[in-house]
Amino acid sequence: MGTPQKISSVKEVLDATEVTVTVGENATIFEGPDTVYRYDLPGSGVTEGWALAAVVDQIKQLTSLYWPEIEVIVDADEAATDILTRTLLNKGVAAYPKEAMRETPLPVAEELEIERPTSGSTHRSLGIHPLHVVIAAVILVVAGVAWWAIDSATTRAASDPRDTAAVATPVSSGAPTSTPASASSSATTPASTPSSAPGVVLEHSGLRVSVPQGFRAEAREDMVMVVGPDPDLRILISADPVHSVPADAVYQEIERMINDDPALHHGGGDGEGRLFYREEPGDGSEVGWSTWVTPEHQFSVGCHTRQSPNLPQQAACRMAVESLGLGE
Repeated sequence: MGTPQKISSVKEVLDATEVTVTVGENATIFEGPDTVYRYDLPGSGVTEGWALAAVVDQIKQLTSLYWPEIEVIVDADEAATDILTRTLLNKGVAAYPKEAMRETPLPVAEELEIERPTSGSTHRSLGIHPLHVVIAAVILVVAGVAWWAIDSATTRAASDPRDTAAVATPVSSGAPTSTPASASSSATTPASTPSSAPGVVLEHSGLRVSVPQGFRAEAREDMVMVVGPDPDLRILISADPVHSVPADAVYQEIERMINDDPALHHGGGDGEGRLFYREEPGDGSEVGWSTWVTPEHQFSVGCHTRQSPNLPQQAACRMAVESLGLGE
């Protein structure tokens, strides 16, 4: 791969390991070694939680040689700043609001040579960065704040019928039979399942799921979010084509993902092909994931709750897990 690149000064090292993230209403801007504009990651996506993973991934791409030994300045409104800062701190990244930036610039040091690592994770010893002084205070500021602004997001969903493109039909909580369909289709099709217990069938973006009455479905980037009367619960559902990849290979990749991410925790399986794991986004909330693989798709259901789920929340999520399939 040739001779490792050299960085001639402390300033260049800092430039390579500092990222400013500006979260706007219509886009998120990343300024670091490169400048990236992500119009698919609006501010609402950060506060609602569904864009957090993509924001973190973009930061990681910009600073991959030093991740997670980097520093991130967050320039956003209070809610987005709290959520994003807390998420990054949970992943071992030094993150703080723009208001906490140092007022005195660092002195320019004499030249030194630092080999840029070509693989793996290498600890860099540059002494204590002055910005570290504010990190403890930032942790105290964000420790008890926000869980993704679910209250406002759910209220908007409930008050604006244009956000709901699903058709709800009373049904029992039994699992429907999956039929081939395009998981990316946004057309809605009425479901025709006889009613035998309180509940509804929702069809949205090619997915079909049974949930308690009062729930509605909304599109959220690469998945569908189901929300209802409980402001502390939302259910995330998705179906990804496996394109003939063997189920064992998909399960191995899921296991690897769980083992590599400290925010993910094993939850075992049910002996019927379903795998469970828990995600802790870093804002105090929890996501209980259930995933399974069929010959054509990997199905996933995420039970996102403000705190540890209670029994009614678990029951609603179980209905979704046992009924998720492809729409007609």
